[in-house]
Amino acid sequence: MNVNELMNMNDMYYVGNIIDVDGDGWVSKAEAQSILDELGITDTDPDLKDIPTYGDESPSEYKDMLARVGVKI
Repeated sequence: MNVNELMNMNDMYYVGNIIDVDGDGWVSKAEAQSILDELGITDTDPDLKDIPTYGDESPSEYKDMLARVGVKI
């Protein structure tokens, strides 16, 4: 997994499904990359098969996904 696979909006990246962070789980790209690096998460890590990646959702799936994390559209 890389930072570009994380759900993002307005240059903020959602890491709440990977790590418990203070606040709402949205961080900057640099913070998201730092978290991935600190946890040792790479594109080839087999333990990540259950963590969802983002980017190929339909508009309705994307809207539902954002609603689950508390973003109102």
